[in-house]
Amino acid sequence: MTPVRLASMLLIIVLAVAILPEAAFASGMKEGQPFPVFTLADENNRMVDIGTLIDKPTIVYFTHNSCHYCTQIIALLKRAETKFGADKIRIIGINIMAKDGKLVRSYKKELGFTFPMFAGARDDVLNAYKINYVPVLVFVDPGKTVKRVVGHYVHEKELHSYIKEIVK
Repeated sequence: MTPVRLASMLLIIVLAVAILPEAAFASGMKEGQPFPVFTLADENNRMVDIGTLIDKPTIVYFTHNSCHYCTQIIALLKRAETKFGADKIRIIGINIMAKDGKLVRSYKKELGFTFPMFAGARDDVLNAYKINYVPVLVFVDPGKTVKRVVGHYVHEKELHSYIKEIVK
């Protein structure tokens, strides 16, 4: 492939990401629809119905261990949890590379966060959520309704404004 052709293809991709609505990329979750819930393994391989955790405004964060942007967003989520309070918002991570708790446990230890994270490398989970890339953040109200899907890197100010939309 010539450098010009490669540059053209990259430009098309960048323009598509900039122009298309972000929800088109994370099409398994639609704003206004119920958030799909599953029973997933936590870092100790205990099976948890994540629907039981969505009892207050919640951010469900799809990530994996080798995503550089995802590690940056973890830092933003940790600060947001401190700012807004763990009693006001819940953060749930789903690691789409993890088949069991071992990878989840190492990721949590490496990045130093305490919010729950689950192993999400299952076909039924990935198909229901339509996760083809990370990071993806899903903002869910206490009634388990998707309020916003963000399928890209998010800046802290933007993250806080989305949190304010679900914390009312």
